[in-house]
Amino acid sequence: MKFISQSVLMMLFLLLSFSSICQASEPENMSTEVKGKTNKSKALNLPVMKMLPINTDLLTLIAQLKEVTNNSQKIEVALAQLTLSKAPLNAAEQYLLLVAQVLLKENESGKKIDSAAIVTLLKQADKLSEKISEQQLSHPEFLQLHLLLADHYARLGKYELAYLEKKSYQKKYYIYRKNKRLAMIASLEQSFEVKGKKANNALLESQNKLKIRRVAEVQDEKSAQQDNLTLIIGTAIVFVLLFFRQLRIRNKLILLTRTDGLTGLANRSALFERGQKMVVNFTSQPTELSVLLLDLDHFKKINDNFGHQVGDEILVIVSQLVKETMRSRDVFSRLGGEEFVALLPFADSNKAKAIAMRINDKIAQYDFSEIMLQSKVTISVGVVTMKHSQITFDDLLHNADLAMHQAKEQGRNTVVCYQDIAAEQERRAN
Repeated sequence: MKFISQSVLMMLFLLLSFSSICQASEPENMSTEVKGKTNKSKALNLPVMKMLPINTDLLTLIAQLKEVTNNSQKIEVALAQLTLSKAPLNAAEQYLLLVAQVLLKENESGKKIDSAAIVTLLKQADKLSEKISEQQLSHPEFLQLHLLLADHYARLGKYELAYLEKKSYQKKYYIYRKNKRLAMIASLEQSFEVKGKKANNALLESQNKLKIRRVAEVQDEKSAQQDNLTLIIGTAIVFVLLFFRQLRIRNKLILLTRTDGLTGLANRSALFERGQKMVVNFTSQPTELSVLLLDLDHFKKINDNFGHQVGDEILVIVSQLVKETMRSRDVFSRLGGEEFVALLPFADSNKAKAIAMRINDKIAQYDFSEIMLQSKVTISVGVVTMKHSQITFDDLLHNADLAMHQAKEQGRNTVVCYQDIAAEQERRAN
């Protein structure tokens, strides 16, 4: 869930970044705007907010830092001179000086940008904003602090803080645009003597206000639709991610319940499920079906002499060797411990015995000396073939187990068919 929330925040952050880039393309000129706002305040009888004076050299250095090609060393020296100047710096100048130091750090080529250190400097500048009027803080030179903070928060992976900084930027940028419009209106009134014409154009102004209000309403509706669309898309993405996550977890759980954790083979429950289906299919459509039960010889001694880790490695190797011998339609699984079962559809007794002997020879010839002192490992195999539909899968396994134990009694490392045992017992009975 943490990953999903970060993804949604990143999407919102990118949307705000796009709108900020569009807004940042506006022309910036602080001295003209301050003059215009002052004139508008006088014209509209609004209170003039106190604007702190700013050293023009500092504004020039900030403008140079924004250029693609600049002399970073020269700018660094100029900043140092301003910092060490005997004339005290006001809050606005200290604020911009810290922003200039951050821009200088970003322009340093060949050095890795320390986002954490930059965020610390920007926070120091942000504390100074308490001593600066909101009107002055809305100017682009001051607003770029929020853009820089958002960028470096994003680099540090703090997308929620980056998103909040983008929102702060947009809120203050709205104040800047509003003041800029007021200054422009005041300038037009002074230049063209709008006051004298207002009486004659009252009707036109009323109509224009209605049109502007209607345009604003339409824009608000469009903005609300875009916000709703963004929310719907974000919600849909979250639900899709949750759905696929749950599906992946479900598939993993199903695989774990049907797979042996050591060898990766089908486990006991999967074996019985497949085996019972094959027996049912034999009842409806009689086909040849044989079962092999494989058991490693003297496996307990191997565990006692060399440890269970070596025993586990031997089980993995044996399972791989048997899988290489199996046909594509065969089912090979681990019954438990050192016992394995192979289901051989479309295999009669002779074919099943041939496969079992090939497995027996392959394991007996394999060199295990790399993992233990004993170089050879052997297995005993019991083979049973389904002859009639009255027998169950449990009966097949039981008969294969009898044949495997007969192979153990015959000296191990051999293959015994249950049909041979049954024939011998019938011959002795007769």
